Amino acid sequence: MPSPRLRQRSLLVFTILTLLSENTQASVPIAIPIPIPLPVPLPVPLPAPLPAPLPVPAALAPDPAAALNLASNVTGSILDTIENMLKPASNSTANSNLPAELVAFISQHGMAILQNGLAALGMGVNMNGSNVMSGTGKKVVCPKMSVVFARGTGEPGNVGILTGPPFFAALGEYINGTNQLAIQGVDYEAQPAGFFAGGSMNGAIKMAGLVKSSLTNCPSTPLLLSGYSQGAQLVYLALPLLPPSITSKISSVVLFGDPKNGTAIPGVDEKRTKTFCHDGDDICRGGSKVSRDHLTYVNDATGAAEWAMRRVGELGIAS
Repeated sequence: MPSPRLRQRSLLVFTILTLLSENTQASVPIAIPIPIPLPVPLPVPLPAPLPAPLPVPAALAPDPAAALNLASNVTGSILDTIENMLKPASNSTANSNLPAELVAFISQHGMAILQNGLAALGMGVNMNGSNVMSGTGKKVVCPKMSVVFARGTGEPGNVGILTGPPFFAALGEYINGTNQLAIQGVDYEAQPAGFFAGGSMNGAIKMAGLVKSSLTNCPSTPLLLSGYSQGAQLVYLALPLLPPSITSKISSVVLFGDPKNGTAIPGVDEKRTKTFCHDGDDICRGGSKVSRDHLTYVNDATGAAEWAMRRVGELGIAS
């Protein structure tokens, strides 16, 4: 008969074999994973539509309120009637939209304005962008005062007709001897495209060159920088092109019909700047309509000249 120890071992072996047999039968087969579905392709975006073209400036035609689009004023109003504007007021219907002061000035001086011949007006001024005799070996005679001026869009010559000449004539009244005034007109294209772009950069570069040349050759001569309409835009563009050593010598800046009215003029102390803008002038409000209020700065010529001469301490020496 087996011993108790042997029976215990046999029972233990039997138990282990039984357990192993049960585990083998009850084992769960490993599940095969389901394939992950492929992602749906993203849709290809449709190309964005091209932006609509910028509107072209208004057509060249006056509106019923007689406030003209800038381009209309240039190509269909002023330039087409220059000859009529130069006739005596009694013989020209084109003068009806011009102030009496400008009509009188044009009638008196005639074609000398168009030919940049202000010297022919008895003012003795220089209109060719230089007030020195370069390359001659002669001593430079500096004027009593120099003016660098830029005309408005579409005006003839290099100083225009609406604002520049009356302003120069008023300045001459405050200088003892009109031949002591040197006028330098900025010779630039003055087209409507330049106005809508914020001013002609080509004109601004020329203006900066004239200022630098004048103050380099005649550093003690007061220099007045001025512009009308797009010519005022040139002033804003030209001044940043000049070093402080030059801008600090500019005696005064006078602007007429300024499209950037209210904007600080760069590089020049506020006390040395003056802007003339009429209440009804749309250009001075950043617009592009030209009305009588933009064409009548001849009425401010005397006040502008007096202010400029006060800046250089010249008031009281009128001839």
